[in-house]
Amino acid sequence: MAVPVMGGYFNDDLAAILAGAKRDGFFYDGVPVTPGFSSIRQPSEAVSIVLLLDNGQTVVGDGMSVAYSGAGGRIGRFSHASQLLHLRALCEHLEERRITKFLSLCDTLEEEFDQALHKPPAMYAISQALLQAVAIDQKVTCAEVLASELGVEVSETAIPIYVQCGDHRQENVDKAILKQAGVLPHGLINDILTTLGCQGELLSEYVSWIVGRIKKYGREGYHPEIHIDVYGLIGQIFDHDVEKMAIYVAGLGKRAKPYDLCLETPVLMQSREAQIDLFGSIHRALQDRNCSVKLIVDEWANDLEDIRVFASAGVTDMINVKSPDLGAISNTARAILECWASGVRPILGGSCTDTDQSARTMCHVALATRPAWLLARPGMGIDEGMQIVHNEMVRTLSVIQARKEMPASVGPVRTT
Repeated sequence: MAVPVMGGYFNDDLAAILAGAKRDGFFYDGVPVTPGFSSIRQPSEAVSIVLLLDNGQTVVGDGMSVAYSGAGGRIGRFSHASQLLHLRALCEHLEERRITKFLSLCDTLEEEFDQALHKPPAMYAISQALLQAVAIDQKVTCAEVLASELGVEVSETAIPIYVQCGDHRQENVDKAILKQAGVLPHGLINDILTTLGCQGELLSEYVSWIVGRIKKYGREGYHPEIHIDVYGLIGQIFDHDVEKMAIYVAGLGKRAKPYDLCLETPVLMQSREAQIDLFGSIHRALQDRNCSVKLIVDEWANDLEDIRVFASAGVTDMINVKSPDLGAISNTARAILECWASGVRPILGGSCTDTDQSARTMCHVALATRPAWLLARPGMGIDEGMQIVHNEMVRTLSVIQARKEMPASVGPVRTT
């Protein structure tokens, strides 16, 4: 079945926001400019692919487009109106299909898709459900299925969680510190006048404030990484002058000490090639200054091929492997392993538009592939997304450990 459901947050027209669309409460005034948007902010739409297995059990996977769909080379916004008929036809195509190896199931389906389908959300949803089906068939966790087929070992510990503070840039930092998030706060630095500053002064003050809050309220031994996403705005305020950008970014790194600063998308260009070229220039300029700030690529590193190109180019320290953009979660898993092999730290990202269902499945991908960070999702708060991914990881690790400790034969199943 293909069931229309809600995404975990909202889709925003990033191009309209960066062009100066004004906030009015939670709304944005103005006309959208990205195809597929009828307003600048719209509720995220998602689809649940529900498979009824012949043993009577049910598995589910959810697909959606990321918050800033249509930006940075991404495919446009997923909608029920344009996709449900195609997805239901695909579900009919899946009937009676035998459950075999997970990776081969995904690879086969990638080749069979109708061109009218919005492929990344569709494959994202279907592959989650198929992974659960294989796990049920093999009587193991989803993490163990992936690890076995990829030839790796499941992590013995939970993966560090990174959080997104949304517009609540102070309160949610405090929440993240209280809950000891491994990485904070993302920051949502998407407006020059209110969050960055015409010379970057607002962001500089914010980084200093974050450090002060960690030092004041962080528990003994708490040493998170600081992660800031600026959506290309540093490039805008410095007219893409590499020297000026490098000086500014190095200054941010000094303000972040003693914590490591990871800066996402300092520039946002109009093509993958231009993004690689300017990223490389900034990366080299920072290295020349012995600057410890780590650069993160997100936009234009959208699918597995994009990620391979960025990783091999040597222009970045980290890549945000944004799972809904990659379609089948087999692609996400392979991308993470290939990043490590290329000497680039991978982030198992996603979106605030992810659902509770897709969030839990991505925890298994994280435990199998061991990314540097795992995004807390859904939503832009701290509490809900962080507890969903933390709890799923620690439950899964407990189940795996318990099975290792069980005797070979435990007799019939009983309840008490």
